[in-house]
Amino acid sequence: MQTPDTPAADDTPRLLDVDALAAAVERFARERDWVQFHAPKNLVMALTGEVGELVEIFQWMDADASRDAARDAATAQAVRDELADVTIYLVRLAAVLGVDLDAAVRAKLELNARKYPVDKSRGHNRKYDAL
Repeated sequence: MQTPDTPAADDTPRLLDVDALAAAVERFARERDWVQFHAPKNLVMALTGEVGELVEIFQWMDADASRDAARDAATAQAVRDELADVTIYLVRLAAVLGVDLDAAVRAKLELNARKYPVDKSRGHNRKYDAL
């Protein structure tokens, strides 16, 4: 198992190490005989539901309130709980599909850097095809 300081296969330091979490969630599911319910389609639907619950917290907040949601006593615990649920389902989905999230994230960051070069995208939110 690699740690965040352990280089990936290409000697690039890992950005994301979810091995321990993936193992803990697998163990949790096995202990309850829930692996049978963890088809990718089911996990995607569960993930979507949890993202929806996170959205619900922020739905009617203004931009400033949303920045403080994780510190506001009225919303902080719910934000933490829903972020945890989203993370758990995302990591479980990746594990079931055999996706290396670290490699996927690094590849996507590289692609986004090419699609959104600093000199063309700094300071605005236009999509890459409108740069």
